[in-house]
Amino acid sequence: MLILLMWLTVLPEQSEPFMVATLEMAHASLRERGCRRFEALRNEAAPAQFILSAWFNSRADAELHLQMEHYQNWQSATAGMLAEPARMETCTQLF
Repeated sequence: MLILLMWLTVLPEQSEPFMVATLEMAHASLRERGCRRFEALRNEAAPAQFILSAWFNSRADAELHLQMEHYQNWQSATAGMLAEPARMETCTQLF
């Protein structure tokens, strides 16, 4: 299992449009063959901060996800909403 974690900070006035675009992308991602789980989290103390967690069967499935049309569309739609560059890391599940 490979997990992609992404930390994002959006412009405060873009929080709601960002959530709408992100939830659309999350639902589409869950229809991918290799996507096992997708979570979109919002920081209660700092509502312009988000964490996305996407779980894939394999590295190949995660790499395919990053090439999917819905992900590319999300990237384009949200690029101008970010207050700073996103940070993404890959993790493997231990337990």
